[in-house]
Amino acid sequence: MGAHWHLLAFVISVVIAYLLTPWVRRLAIALNVMDKPGGRRIHTRPIPRWGGIAVYAAFTLTLILISKIGGRFYPDIRLNTEMMGIIIAGALLATIGLIDDAKEMSAALQVLGILTAAVVLMGFGICIQFVTNPFGEELIWLKWAAYPVTFLWIFALTKSMDLMDGLDGLAAGIGAIASGFLAIMAYYKAQPAVALMAAALSGSCVGFLRFNFNPAKIFMGTVGSQFVGFALAAISIVGLFKVAAAVAIAIPVLVFGVPIFDAVFVVWRRFVERRPIHMADKSHIHHRLLRRGLSHKETVIFIWAMCFILGGTALAIIMSNR
Repeated sequence: MGAHWHLLAFVISVVIAYLLTPWVRRLAIALNVMDKPGGRRIHTRPIPRWGGIAVYAAFTLTLILISKIGGRFYPDIRLNTEMMGIIIAGALLATIGLIDDAKEMSAALQVLGILTAAVVLMGFGICIQFVTNPFGEELIWLKWAAYPVTFLWIFALTKSMDLMDGLDGLAAGIGAIASGFLAIMAYYKAQPAVALMAAALSGSCVGFLRFNFNPAKIFMGTVGSQFVGFALAAISIVGLFKVAAAVAIAIPVLVFGVPIFDAVFVVWRRFVERRPIHMADKSHIHHRLLRRGLSHKETVIFIWAMCFILGGTALAIIMSNR
């Protein structure tokens, strides 16, 4: 099938997110769901949260719309079990994030929320059943280990994106870039449903960026950063982890390289310094770049460029391994 339905999904999700975000912003202000300055925060004035509501809504509405209309002509992009799993589990996690933005939940409750959403996702059959042996052509079937490995992947990427949401537009931009590359790779590998989900997620992030780039008028909040990370993890399980190639295991690591590296570095540093792993600080890559003299916008654009380079490398590997 042609790429026009995927391009249409991208455009529609951009438009929906663009139209919904101002409404969500007014709602957050009315309910006083604000991110106030102080601590490790960079901004100097209260900014409304909950922007992720627009991202989730744009993603979901686009999938439903395209699958209903386009699915009449192309059965491969009809709303399937995996799409429903991501929509439902994503709604659960987004709701937990929405509450956290308003009332600040404990770290333990957030972990429990991610675990619950992951269990729901696995209930729809979205699970890492195997990985490819990087030193051979055979598949390594995970069997009973499939469930903990799946949860660890979902948790790692969900929290990694949450941790990257420290500068205006940073997490949304990373989400747009990563899901954009996922869409291209899935289309190239003849995975139309995966490409559709990734295109819708990328467009949702792009539409939201109009109001989130420096100076931000609204923040994603936990509802947005965790949903984007969760959706990326889920879509990659449905797509990238099912590519039976010797390089398959390296592809997700490259596509999500920046948030993964940042999370590993920060957690390791806190562990070595015997500080609580969940305690926020200013050791993230964007904080370090700011201390080196880069401006807010320069830091964000620099990290986006890193994501483009890593994503482009992953795409080149995929295209060279037919």
